Amino acid sequence: MRLCWPAALDLRRSPRNADFGELQESFLVSAVGTILVIRTQLWLTNYPQLGGGGLHIAHLLYGGIFMVLAIGLLVTFLGRSPRFPAAVIGGVGFGFFIDELGKFITSDNNYFFEPAAALIYLVFIGMFLLTRALQRRRGLSPAERLSNAVDLIGEAARHDFDTDEKRRALEFLEGADPAHPLAEPVRRLISELDAIPAPAPSQLSRWARAVRERYRHLIEKGWFRPLIAWIFGLWALLSAAAILELVFSVGIDLGGARSGFGSDSLSHLTFINIASLCSTAVSGVLVLMGLRRLHEGDRLGAYRLFDRALLVSIFLTRVLVRRVAVRGDLRSGAGRPTAGDAALRGTAGAADRTRRRHSRGRRIRIVGCGYLRLDAS
Repeated sequence: MRLCWPAALDLRRSPRNADFGELQESFLVSAVGTILVIRTQLWLTNYPQLGGGGLHIAHLLYGGIFMVLAIGLLVTFLGRSPRFPAAVIGGVGFGFFIDELGKFITSDNNYFFEPAAALIYLVFIGMFLLTRALQRRRGLSPAERLSNAVDLIGEAARHDFDTDEKRRALEFLEGADPAHPLAEPVRRLISELDAIPAPAPSQLSRWARAVRERYRHLIEKGWFRPLIAWIFGLWALLSAAAILELVFSVGIDLGGARSGFGSDSLSHLTFINIASLCSTAVSGVLVLMGLRRLHEGDRLGAYRLFDRALLVSIFLTRVLVRRVAVRGDLRSGAGRPTAGDAALRGTAGAADRTRRRHSRGRRIRIVGCGYLRLDAS
């Protein structure tokens, strides 16, 4: 097939890579990790500048180099091997690029532009939600399963076709359309191919597998369900109390409103204040619905509701509270997502996936997705 525009970019007919979810996650983790490393290094070294004589070498340029390297790997080499390195290198490049967002949107090239941190946070929120939507929209179609099986056969030409890949290719064919003219020939070819022994798992993989197995046994304990109910109930109460304390300025500041607020009266609440309350209420309602599901014995439904409650808190409430804190010149850390939120998010996500694995009777990868908050200075 000739590569021409726009026929070469017909996304409706292009099959998806079965590993696209893991590759997209690797890209995001690499990008966020790069930003954290850059900000930490700049803070430790008192924000040095490369260049002199009126010149400044911005690390945006490094981002461009890394992204070109990632694209070069994908358009130059065949097979599955370059994909993960390209995802990581591309993520590093994107991290270098987006870290300088403050310079792109200010007339004075202000790297320390205060809202830049929130904007970077929103960019990663959007990317994360997009990847989640792509992964949850639907499973692989029969044509995509056949395409992924054919893709795995390419490893045999490089003498890198191991037993795990052979087993996976045959599993893909189980979901392919048997009436497709390529299905049976591909099945015969895979069955006849000699596969090399699968490489021994690394120490890190063995450790992760052991942790996964222990967690799998842990969630079946009788005390696990009440513990989850108490943790999420307490989390909802503390989150609501924190938001109410910020918006209404109660507690320590009982005599008057905080800086940035006209008064403690409901009539003086801004749209952001009201939106914060509404998002907190939504999280609380989702937690209550999850607790009810948990009481009824529907653990999978409960974990999904807990997961959604945390997503609302992390992706909406925290951003709104951060905006209130910036406008009110609050430096107490209000609106910062905490390690507790990340732990709860990981617990809900991992438990959800574990229950789905048990209910479907097939092997899936357990991933607990958390979040990272970025500061501008």
